[in-house]
Amino acid sequence: MSARKLWLMVAALCALSGCGSDSPAASAGASDQVEAASRCNTLTEHPWCDAAKSAAERAELLVAAMSLEQKIDYLAGDDPQASATGDPYVGVVNGIAELGLPALRMSDGPVGVRGSPATAMPIPLALGASFNPELAQRVGAAIANEVRHKGNDLVHAPVADIVRNPLAGRSFETFGEDPLLVSQMVVEWVRGAQAEGVMANVKHYLMNTQEGVVSVPPIAAVVGGRSVVNAVVDERSLREIYLPPYEAAVKDADVASVMCAYNYVNGEPACSSPQLLQGVLRDEWGFDGFVVTDYFFAQKDTVQSANTSALIEMPYGVFFSQPLLQAAVQSAAVEEQTLDANLRQIFRSLFRFNFFDRPSYERNDELIDQAAHALLARDVAEQGAVLLRNAGVLPLTEEVKTLAVIGKSAEQRPSGGGSSFVTPFRFQTPLEAIRRRAGPDVDVQYADGSDLAAAAALAAQADVAVVFASNIATEGSDRYCLSLDCTLADAPDSLLLNSLQNGAPDFLDQLLDPVFASSPIREVLDQAFAPILLGAPLLPLSHDNQDALIAAVAAVNPASVVLLQNSGAVLTPWREQVDAILQVWYPGQEGGEAIARLLFGDSDPGGRLPLSFPDKETDTPVAGDPQRYPGVANQAAHSEGVFIGYRWFDQQQREPAYAFGHGLSYTDFVLSNLAVKQHGDGGALVTAQLRNTGGRSGWAVPQLYVGLPSAAADLPQPPWALKAFSKHWLRPGESVSLRYELDARALSYWEPLSGTWQRAPGNYRFALGESSRALSLQQDLSFAGG
Repeated sequence: MSARKLWLMVAALCALSGCGSDSPAASAGASDQVEAASRCNTLTEHPWCDAAKSAAERAELLVAAMSLEQKIDYLAGDDPQASATGDPYVGVVNGIAELGLPALRMSDGPVGVRGSPATAMPIPLALGASFNPELAQRVGAAIANEVRHKGNDLVHAPVADIVRNPLAGRSFETFGEDPLLVSQMVVEWVRGAQAEGVMANVKHYLMNTQEGVVSVPPIAAVVGGRSVVNAVVDERSLREIYLPPYEAAVKDADVASVMCAYNYVNGEPACSSPQLLQGVLRDEWGFDGFVVTDYFFAQKDTVQSANTSALIEMPYGVFFSQPLLQAAVQSAAVEEQTLDANLRQIFRSLFRFNFFDRPSYERNDELIDQAAHALLARDVAEQGAVLLRNAGVLPLTEEVKTLAVIGKSAEQRPSGGGSSFVTPFRFQTPLEAIRRRAGPDVDVQYADGSDLAAAAALAAQADVAVVFASNIATEGSDRYCLSLDCTLADAPDSLLLNSLQNGAPDFLDQLLDPVFASSPIREVLDQAFAPILLGAPLLPLSHDNQDALIAAVAAVNPASVVLLQNSGAVLTPWREQVDAILQVWYPGQEGGEAIARLLFGDSDPGGRLPLSFPDKETDTPVAGDPQRYPGVANQAAHSEGVFIGYRWFDQQQREPAYAFGHGLSYTDFVLSNLAVKQHGDGGALVTAQLRNTGGRSGWAVPQLYVGLPSAAADLPQPPWALKAFSKHWLRPGESVSLRYELDARALSYWEPLSGTWQRAPGNYRFALGESSRALSLQQDLSFAGG
């Protein structure tokens, strides 16, 4: 049974049986009710429609007019089948016509609108590689524009998770491994989206750092699965690494909503954690929006969830069904006043975002500017492309008369699986685009690489050989290893899976009992899941023999280029054998043209690595330690603390294959005149000069890192942490002055005992360079008597 068929089956069975709910809105006919509700149009019947009143006043009036049944109805979704198709929405909360309460329609969106054809953008990791927050704002606006013109009100994006483990199946949905980079991209993406009148739903709060292994993507995994795993993480790591992107989304971008994650955090479900949802999100940060659960298995209970936060359960009401919530209210486990307060919070946010007062968004693809969005997608692909290595073969010159293109993915559009899969408006393969750009004067020959000898023979006869390689990644399953040719035999010892057959029934109990224990479909789900979990993984592990193919081509043609279309970090054991490596990630619908333009020098590769590329499988923070990953007894110990990504490589003094922030241009740049001084209330001002010393125009991405002194032996600081960056397009000989202002928070650490940000006295090291391992300018500055 395919994963898609299983997803459809679960959704359909839930709809038919009610999944524990007797609400008519949970029936298969729910979609007929979506259009039933009118929006605010009469002050006589609906005083909450008075736009002259404040959002809080209007919310108060609306909730006061609702019956208990109506209140419960608006606390959960109503159409679980839609989550399988994404069309016309991925989830919906039906409206209430007699109250003028509109339906709330939701769409997937980190890469584009899922369901009907849409602009398939490059993956967010490619956008993160652009190091260009302004570009993130444009992407957020474009995707939200398409969400709106497909008739939806809210977009499940952006992803603010941090890449802790490069094996994580949804790494491609993130912006990278550094909290500053991710924060800046998230803020601008949200601003762009909400400027289009669409509410952003930043996700997955919090600690969705793994999907698990041996899986039924995109549903669930057996070992360390996201729905059952408990992320055990210390407070300092939360504050310094994992929380900042969400904090920035709330404080700097005024994000409308937050999606709570499937997993547990320090023993509490993320969707009912008082500490995360009330203490941090609302009390500390002042979040004034609402929370949406991740779909199907994120919410774990009725009472604690209702008593913790203004929460909408998606895609249908299980714990927030009429029977369970009515019983909770009648037993006083949940006060009706608590539901009132939660609904006031939800409606206050909806009023604030003009949800009631504007016309309903109508579906009309003709209003989408496909041409403009396609150009944007190409720009992202080019600005996010990372030139990892170049001994001189790129860009291709007029001297190249024969070009060998090799590899199956030259004729494919690699894309992440799950809720971020987008059906593109259009697509031109890289091979087609290369042939078109090369023109009649270049003989472009192709081999798919399945026959190594034939591929090598073709490469040997060409002036230049371009080998395409890609990997496979999806929601619901982590990768087994970082190799392009990944098999279970290549997986680290910590992922040995020889005991899974005995563990499958226990896993089913953990996964299904909290949601379906009293449902008539539990037995059906047992029968559907168990045979799959007891057999081979559904997720294809990789394409075959790509490492061997690259080595074979490089052996016969030194002018070889490797073109990587990947979801994230991969191993590159052949990197010293090839002339150039160009990483374009999953480049979206315009990836073919972008690749051709980059190869022929029509564009400069503008990307820098948003995550580290390890030299070996065993070099990552979680490798070889099953307690860290995938976890023992579903307890994943984040005992590496703040040392993830490049912080880990620096602390361990391990040399990555390619460092965070690394990326070459077709031109050269020089940094000079670094100056650092104290500035403002405990901050610093850093200035420098940047000059293009090469013969071509190109992108420069100067990066500022700071090494903080350690306040105590048990509070070690990373050798370096990114504190600022900028991006510049410079013509030959052009220079620009750089200026970075750091506030006191940027130079502080989280002190666990006091629960506050503190600045340690001592010597602070400032370094400016082209990556975390190429810091050409350095200067020290003392603070607080150091």
